[in-house]
Amino acid sequence: MRPRLGLPICIGMLGFVTLAAGCGRDGPNIGRVSGTITLDGDPLPNAGISFQQEGFRPSLGYTDEQGNYELTYLKDVKGAVVGTHLVKINRLPTVEGQPFAQLPPKYHAESELTAEVSSGSNKINFDLKSE
Repeated sequence: MRPRLGLPICIGMLGFVTLAAGCGRDGPNIGRVSGTITLDGDPLPNAGISFQQEGFRPSLGYTDEQGNYELTYLKDVKGAVVGTHLVKINRLPTVEGQPFAQLPPKYHAESELTAEVSSGSNKINFDLKSE
């Protein structure tokens, strides 16, 4: 006698097949994302930024001396998954072993920042406040 698959298993398998088909061979729909991050009106150099959408890997970027960033989803894929993202930004240490001034937690550990990524090119700027 063959064991029968229960309804929960069938639903789970159907969900997996649907997700796999939705992502396709080339992965999720990605929009290119770049922008500028300022702190109290001045460019914020040496900061890390991440865009995270539930169910997908985060996209990461780093600011240059002028506060400009560009996100990378995979090694050779620039951008972020299309949709709404939780955004986290924090300064990076510039010299190993030296302390650095972190941004307020509302920008990283307790982030309140979100961003909407569309297909194509997205210019998303952030004007942060130190207080």
